[in-house]
Amino acid sequence: MTFYLVPEITLGVVVLAGAYIYAVSPWNPERPGPVPLWRAALFLLGAGTIFAALHPPIDTLSGSYFSMHMTQHVLVTLIAPPLLLLGAPPWMFTPLLRRAKVRAAVRWLTQPVTAGLIGAAAFWGWHLPTLYEATLRDRITHDTAHVSMVLAALVMWWPVMSRVPAAPAASVPVQMFYLFVLSLPSGLLSSVFVFAAEPIYPAYALAAEPGGLSALDDQRVGGLIMKLGGTLILWSVITIRFFRWAGHTPSERELLGRAPR
Repeated sequence: MTFYLVPEITLGVVVLAGAYIYAVSPWNPERPGPVPLWRAALFLLGAGTIFAALHPPIDTLSGSYFSMHMTQHVLVTLIAPPLLLLGAPPWMFTPLLRRAKVRAAVRWLTQPVTAGLIGAAAFWGWHLPTLYEATLRDRITHDTAHVSMVLAALVMWWPVMSRVPAAPAASVPVQMFYLFVLSLPSGLLSSVFVFAAEPIYPAYALAAEPGGLSALDDQRVGGLIMKLGGTLILWSVITIRFFRWAGHTPSERELLGRAPR
């Protein structure tokens, strides 16, 4: 399969990566301090994941095979966004949060209930047959869907990954419950694909059979990728959060703060 650059996606990723590199480099006079190399690597890996997911061969194959489409969406909603948030230093968001109204809006958007609803609505909405078929026919709609899903996923992951004091992450117990709840709508949607009696999207029914699979079997494989991939990622984060929370030893300051006065 021929590889080619998608101009708008390439430009967006290059601008994102370039702006990040400048911001964390010594050339930025407003940089408060160096950023650990591993954090920079995570951010650039997240940007690279978006680039790979939205270029051939993944993007081209996703137009013919639903299973590849689901692989693409796991990459841009469950892998790339947390990498971007983990790699971005908190001070990078300071210029965006200086205004009180903006800060209040961001805090509201990144509350677990709001953030979860935004993430689930974007994912479910773009999988409605009418909108989904439109993304396969029109490039602008196609790109709009992916950009909106990435932005919604960044908001969705914020209550778990944020290190920004002005819009902090939720407490660890709330994070674990939040991630568990997030797994429910994606699990429900994946079940629709796995147990459907016929292909949901006509475009895939007309495509060539991928590796001998029928369109219906390909749809079921896509649903399983969504279910297993989402479950693995979300529950891995829940497990990490649980063991860090359970193994946390209160500091002397925390103990003094709890002492009766």
